[in-house]
Amino acid sequence: MARDHARIRLDIWADEDWRDLPSIAQWLYLHLLSSPSLSFCGVTDWRPARIAALAAELKGDDVEYAANWLEEGQFIIVDRGTEEVLIRSWVKHDGLVSSPNMTKAMAKAHATIGSGILRAVVVDQLERLKIARPELHGWKHLGDILRKRSLTVTEAFRMLPPNPSANPSPNPSDNPSDEQSGNGSENRRQLRTPFSVLHSPDSDPSSDQISHLTRAQEDER
Repeated sequence: MARDHARIRLDIWADEDWRDLPSIAQWLYLHLLSSPSLSFCGVTDWRPARIAALAAELKGDDVEYAANWLEEGQFIIVDRGTEEVLIRSWVKHDGLVSSPNMTKAMAKAHATIGSGILRAVVVDQLERLKIARPELHGWKHLGDILRKRSLTVTEAFRMLPPNPSANPSPNPSDNPSDEQSGNGSENRRQLRTPFSVLHSPDSDPSSDQISHLTRAQEDER
């Protein structure tokens, strides 16, 4: 059963941790959430260069930089050894355990996760959900999974290799992709949509750019 849509909670925009993320990290999270390859356990492929190809101005190290923010906030857990990423709260929020049929699909998807660490984190997330929502109808199909090894997110991060980019700084001007490439922020392509300036965390809009975008907006009206 293939997924043809993604469930995105509207209250995500009221979450302070989410709003503290830079736009590039929010973009990456929404991409992962709507990825066609996302499994019924909330796991999808982690291939930064391929993800970067979905946006004109991104490179693989930009994706790793964005992932660093999401990992710091425990939005995602990445196993770079198996090239997989888990959306931590997906099991909790997508509502699959409410449906016995969907939990059968979840059980099959769990067996296909290559990373033993991510499989164990999914078990932990299910255990937490069962404590909070024991009345959900799908638990009878998840008994085998719940008997497997579990790992908390904190334990998983201790076992996984670190993100290859530098840790996010409270001052977002420290962009790790600039440091690794040796290029200053003046050489980075800016992140923007046709109607807004979505700059990378180390850049500011110039007056010429704002003027150009303003004219483009007026032409579209």
